[in-house]
Amino acid sequence: MWLRRRKKVPPSEIAEELNVSRPFVSKAHRIAKQRVSKLLKNAAAINRITLNNSSSDHGFAVGYCPGTGANSYITFSPRFGVHVWFDHEGDCSECNESSECWRILKDLAEDWHIEIPTSMPPTDVASMLFKRMMEILKWSGEKRK
Repeated sequence: MWLRRRKKVPPSEIAEELNVSRPFVSKAHRIAKQRVSKLLKNAAAINRITLNNSSSDHGFAVGYCPGTGANSYITFSPRFGVHVWFDHEGDCSECNESSECWRILKDLAEDWHIEIPTSMPPTDVASMLFKRMMEILKWSGEKRK
């Protein structure tokens, strides 16, 4: 239900599809948003990230990690769970996690209907993708603490 509501599907349509009441859909969505919010906040706390913006509707949060000196992004999707991303420049060709990063970035881009270039390293794609996501949410530029 959370994904359907995120795609702006009306509660009445979801209720009809699932053969449940509209109030049930609204309550389930409210509970899902609370859980997503808690996941984003817990990920921030565990990684010592100060959040600047957070959206439980979209499963996305932006903050700053003083320990790494980097802007930080937290994403949630039922497909891949919670992931924390730190702005950095790196050599993705030498990283064992590169294919996993690509998989998640492609899923995120698909969820957000954002086209991403395949010729760039994941670190650059992530920066471009997160900047575009913030633009969609009408969040001002990244803030450093």
